[in-house]
Amino acid sequence: MNSLFSKTVGMLSDLVGARSQRHQVLASNVSNIDTPGYEPKDVDFQNLIASMQQKGVRVARTHGKHLPAQTPGGSLSVVRTGDQVSLDKEMVSIAENHLMHNAAVEMLARKFRGLQSVLRETK
Repeated sequence: MNSLFSKTVGMLSDLVGARSQRHQVLASNVSNIDTPGYEPKDVDFQNLIASMQQKGVRVARTHGKHLPAQTPGGSLSVVRTGDQVSLDKEMVSIAENHLMHNAAVEMLARKFRGLQSVLRETK
């Protein structure tokens, strides 16, 4: 199956999963906003990037105005981010994560549309 799809498809599907997991963690922070002693958490993408680089995946910015690259596919860990939950900060994080999730889903859909187009033309 791996020979059928490029590494990009696997990476994008891993990224969609990572973004979904991050959404669950951020939603948990919001739902526990009134819980005394609750410490907010987030997904640590740095471990994910490091594990992908060990597998030989190179991450580079090709232009100074590009956003920093985030590479999927490794293990995700949930870390504590602070001592108090801020609703504004959590909502910004959820919105950013939602946009990044949608971008990954769109890239994945384009890959499959390209594959579908190739299959139609070979009939």
